[in-house]
Amino acid sequence: MSLKFSRRLGVTAIAALSVTALGGAGIGYAASTVTAQPAIITSTPHSERDVTNIDVLRQQLRNYYGDPLGTGQFAADGNYAKEASHVAAAGTRYLDHLRYRGKATKAILLDVDDTSLATWNYEIASNWAFNPTTNAAYVLGQQFPAVPGMVRMATRAEREGYAVFYLTGRGTAQEEATLGNLTADGVGVDAGFPKPTTLGNGEDGLFTKPDVTAYPDYLKTACADDPGGKCTTIHYKSATRAHIESLGYNIVANFGDQYSDLKGGHADRTFKLPNPNYFLP
Repeated sequence: MSLKFSRRLGVTAIAALSVTALGGAGIGYAASTVTAQPAIITSTPHSERDVTNIDVLRQQLRNYYGDPLGTGQFAADGNYAKEASHVAAAGTRYLDHLRYRGKATKAILLDVDDTSLATWNYEIASNWAFNPTTNAAYVLGQQFPAVPGMVRMATRAEREGYAVFYLTGRGTAQEEATLGNLTADGVGVDAGFPKPTTLGNGEDGLFTKPDVTAYPDYLKTACADDPGGKCTTIHYKSATRAHIESLGYNIVANFGDQYSDLKGGHADRTFKLPNPNYFLP
């Protein structure tokens, strides 16, 4: 499943949880035909009472973000901001108390969307229905504020000698705008994160996802058995972390809002940021 297709499954998928299969072997098909499966595997509700009404759920999300009227601005004292700040503070405590003795350069790695930058304004504007064109307008316009607590955590880490890397599923064409939004270029929102560390081979430390035709060798190898050779989220991110390690870095902390940001190893410890809006397998 491509990143763009699976980008917004959190809310809209709730309406499909009662679907047990999306396809099957019909008359004339071989018995070995593979039945299509949804990206999210979960239990099947037996009754309407087992499912939260989708409009009620949307309002619960607005309340969680401290934005009950859906303005697109989350509250600094809302439950989302508190929870995100708590994770960032836990990361700071871990890095502050880490007695690192490795020979490789110590580093932290941050996902972008809803780990470093909060896309709540787009969720409200799109009513949780991802559209590549409207989303690109927000990305290229650099419209996303920082996730609470994360700028302070990353800035402190850089001050303490950690290399800082960013790894995102955004495409290569969005790299310049992503860097501007993360740091400061006078366009849209300047979130104020540290600039990514330049690696020894000249890579700038902000890893965006290239088209499959332009994969570097480490992605070609890691994703050779994926459908069409196109990396799953887990393979793309874990292979990139392995690549960073191969260049002389040790990722001591990996921050992500999706479990697929964190699976696959090549990080000493992981930190999960809150994100109830969508699911990336």
